[in-house]
Amino acid sequence: MNPRRLRDAAPLAAVVAIAFAVRIAWDVYARWRPTINDDAGRYDFLARSLVDGLGYINPNGNPTMFWPPGWPFLLALIYRLSPERLVGDHQLQAALAVNAALGALTVALVYALARRAFDRTTALVAAALVALTPSLVIYAGTTLSETAFIAITLTGLWLWVEAEHRRDLLWTAAGALLIGYAALVRGQAALLPLVAVPFWFAATRDARATALRSALALALTCAVIAPWAWRNYDESGALVLISSNAGVDFYIGHSDGATGAGRKVDDLVFRYPDLPPAEAEARVNRDGFRKGLAYAVRHPLRELTLSARKLWHLYARDDEAVGWADAHGERHVFGDAERLAWRALADVYYWLLLVLAAIGAITTLRSTTSRQRVDTTGGPTRRRVPDDRRPTTDDRRPTQILLASLVVYWTLVHVAFFGDPRFHAPILPVIAIAAAAGITTLLRQGTNAPAPADPAPND
Repeated sequence: MNPRRLRDAAPLAAVVAIAFAVRIAWDVYARWRPTINDDAGRYDFLARSLVDGLGYINPNGNPTMFWPPGWPFLLALIYRLSPERLVGDHQLQAALAVNAALGALTVALVYALARRAFDRTTALVAAALVALTPSLVIYAGTTLSETAFIAITLTGLWLWVEAEHRRDLLWTAAGALLIGYAALVRGQAALLPLVAVPFWFAATRDARATALRSALALALTCAVIAPWAWRNYDESGALVLISSNAGVDFYIGHSDGATGAGRKVDDLVFRYPDLPPAEAEARVNRDGFRKGLAYAVRHPLRELTLSARKLWHLYARDDEAVGWADAHGERHVFGDAERLAWRALADVYYWLLLVLAAIGAITTLRSTTSRQRVDTTGGPTRRRVPDDRRPTTDDRRPTQILLASLVVYWTLVHVAFFGDPRFHAPILPVIAIAAAAGITTLLRQGTNAPAPADPAPND
């Protein structure tokens, strides 16, 4: 590595190392342990059941489709491979160490994406923001799926961005396979090949090339999901693509007791006690969508109110991770004052990110608008060139469009279901990139320094 590249890589390496160290330090401090009564505990239970050869089952021993399988299968692999010489619960320790590594990988991926969308300084600031985001640190200290989902999804998206830089559809295909697995972790990722359509069009300026990329990505994503969908059909006799909790979640957001937030809907979940468990889950999934859609059609005005409430519950605060760290009070890890302090830290950090992200988004939009105005008033314009010479990767705009599309999609998909502070965790890296753009803009305005003219990296 030449001295220039080494100089550029050293700050990022330091931030990645800090991210890993902070997450390991949190693990030591919080001493998290799973309980069977929440999502993190169920993922742990499913993974241990797989390792023990019992299959994908509920605690009562019956096969289940309720939980997406991607993270439990990864956890099972970690548990199987974890060295038994570790002290205590060596499987759990290994899982949390892998989470810390995935959190560090996420920091590097944020840098790479921000580098394509903005510049080196903004990318490094974004990486540092993600490295120290309290909620992301805390989630990595549990067996929730957030940390793995973020890392897998960002890797797939980065491969798509790099595919345009390298003009290589094999990278697009590789990214789609990862996005497919991300969908098995959280089903929302299944539609990302469609969400990426504006990005591909901005990168290629060609409708046919855009359609080809989207079709390829969607086909490979579906190919990854298909074996699990077949397993679900074999168990229940019904089409359940990923998990049967989708219908339940939809009903939570569209029914008489809906508040915009999560809640128990035992009237739906336990309505078929006499059916075989897998068949009952499939019917509950179907009924949840049918009843939810019927309610939405009958109550259009209330749906508007619920949408606003869902947005509030999705984005208003970021302290939910603290609750998961002590199983929402079951484990009594923190004292009252300690818990309040961690919640305050998470929320204040997050609110600052939102303010800075708004500044970054506004300044980026203004910059893009001003460049377009120059193009339409006699300034230099982008010349259309053949596909093999088109300068797609030297333009930051496609990656900026991809990041903006992710925020819009992630918001809309939770308006369609229900809002919860935990659900915005996967979009925090994008918020951090926008916040980094806001920070660098403010710093440059304060010093009257021009924005650096380094577009997407060439190395």
